[in-house]
Amino acid sequence: MRQTRVALAVLLLVAVAATTGAAWGRDKSGQGQMSPSQAEQEARRQTGGGRVLSVKAADGGYQVKVLTPSGEVKYVFVSGR
Repeated sequence: MRQTRVALAVLLLVAVAATTGAAWGRDKSGQGQMSPSQAEQEARRQTGGGRVLSVKAADGGYQVKVLTPSGEVKYVFVSGR
């Protein structure tokens, strides 16, 4: 009987740890599933390269300011999803 209780307690602890770990891995920014660094990469791809000057969260995505190779400053909106 005691072994059963110990086994159930261990099983419960494993289930709680798995659930907690999954919650920590979620995006807490509320901006969707894309991270700011992924938004940078997408903005670089859309502008043909260049240097990312800033990334700001906006309207469920990111507003990325990019200095293009030709010297233009462009603002690119990247959806967070």
